[in-house]
Amino acid sequence: MSKDSRCTFRPALRTIRTRLRDLFTPGPLGEPSPQRMCTDGRAGGAKRELLAQSFRHPHGTGFIGPGANPLLRTMLTEALTSEAGVAQVITTRADLDRLLSPLSAETVIESRTPRLHVTESLEDAIEHLEREADMTTLVDATTEVSTDALAVVWFATPGSDADVVHETVQRWPAGSLIALMAGLWPYGPTHVIEETGPRPLPSQPILLLSAEQAASRLSDNSS
Repeated sequence: MSKDSRCTFRPALRTIRTRLRDLFTPGPLGEPSPQRMCTDGRAGGAKRELLAQSFRHPHGTGFIGPGANPLLRTMLTEALTSEAGVAQVITTRADLDRLLSPLSAETVIESRTPRLHVTESLEDAIEHLEREADMTTLVDATTEVSTDALAVVWFATPGSDADVVHETVQRWPAGSLIALMAGLWPYGPTHVIEETGPRPLPSQPILLLSAEQAASRLSDNSS
């Protein structure tokens, strides 16, 4: 475990072994672990946490490998179509074009505003996020913080600007920004994503979307 997530175990060793076995032993491929499912308010069903939440890290998360873009595309689509859990999705036009296509991106921008905020450059996205961070900090200081606060999800390609991107991530109140980076990420974990998806699987089965499938799903769920 990283030093940011150290914890102290006090139960008996047998209890520890049992809990670790239940947590890390995978079931059938793609089958979610029952310990990591939460209840939904609708008709007694099960609500899965956002896929982006599964990769949340306080310093941001990087993604590389042949399945990186499909996974990021899938997380972007889910964040834009989810009925709850997301306040805003932020990315650049270049990143949106890469994950979808220029034509599909234009349609998505028109149909998904204001949840989707697209900037012309990484610098513009950083400036927007810094303003939002200041506002969020001010609101948190003057109102009671909700445990169900909505997340801001940031999709970016930092490249040589990783240090500035990391500073922006750190400005945010803990837990309110999910930063998902295309490429190697020196300030947090970098996941190598295979063509079939991440291994091990997070808490839910994943169907990685093609650009066409993502565009279709975003169109079908347009309000």
